[in-house]
Amino acid sequence: MNDENKEELKKETLDTQTTKFEDGGELKEPKKNVPEDSEKYYDDIDYQNKQEVEEVKAKTRSVLREVFDWILCFVVAFVIYLLINYFFICAPGVKQYSMYPTIHNGEKVLTIRPWLKGEKYNYGDIVTFEAPIDNKLYLAEEKIDAPYTAQYMNYTGLTLFLYDFLDVNKVSYIKRVIGLPGDHIVIQDGKVYRNDELLVEDYVRKQGATIVEEEEYSDVIVPEGTLYLMGDNREESLDSRAFGCIPYDRVNGYVICRIWPFNKFGGIK
Repeated sequence: MNDENKEELKKETLDTQTTKFEDGGELKEPKKNVPEDSEKYYDDIDYQNKQEVEEVKAKTRSVLREVFDWILCFVVAFVIYLLINYFFICAPGVKQYSMYPTIHNGEKVLTIRPWLKGEKYNYGDIVTFEAPIDNKLYLAEEKIDAPYTAQYMNYTGLTLFLYDFLDVNKVSYIKRVIGLPGDHIVIQDGKVYRNDELLVEDYVRKQGATIVEEEEYSDVIVPEGTLYLMGDNREESLDSRAFGCIPYDRVNGYVICRIWPFNKFGGIK
């Protein structure tokens, strides 16, 4: 074998690695092209891997930060909504026919909280209030300082917070102010008398249709700090005729206008 062939065989041997099998067979595989400075080569690979890992971590942190920012914005917006709803205004939907034809089922109204007006109620005001727990419950007769007053469940602690602040399990009605503290309200022959004067009620659905729901509430003197409330649809309204007078602290707000549907946006009389 000449020198030239020997050199080629030597080069081939250096460029391949031999794998021997038990049966004596051999398999030649190309050797990996590893630089002479192998330590620097592997350091470069580790550096590239670390860079890729850091980039993935940075992207993950960026996504998590964005998600956290969105959650924080939602929480802040929700808290602001609760504060505005509790202290200033709210927009409840009407799910009753008791105020028909003044307010229809499915409409939305805007109300302001009573303390913004100093709890100064007038005849004809439309208000929303908490529904009593039962239309048969009222203060005992011996409590002459507040007879004929609707009763409510007394909540405490977390239950009070959920009920009062988050409106959990709270049901609200919408009615019209008929009697103020000290007024003598009498319902007779389908008509309403206040302080011995017949009321002219142009807003009611049907004249002369004010029936008596409970006898004890058909002839009352409205206690201090309460209101006698009735719906305009007297034939289909659960109101003070059934459960008595509503305390001021159970009134949620004054109705100031209708906001839905938009074609009926405006004040309500």
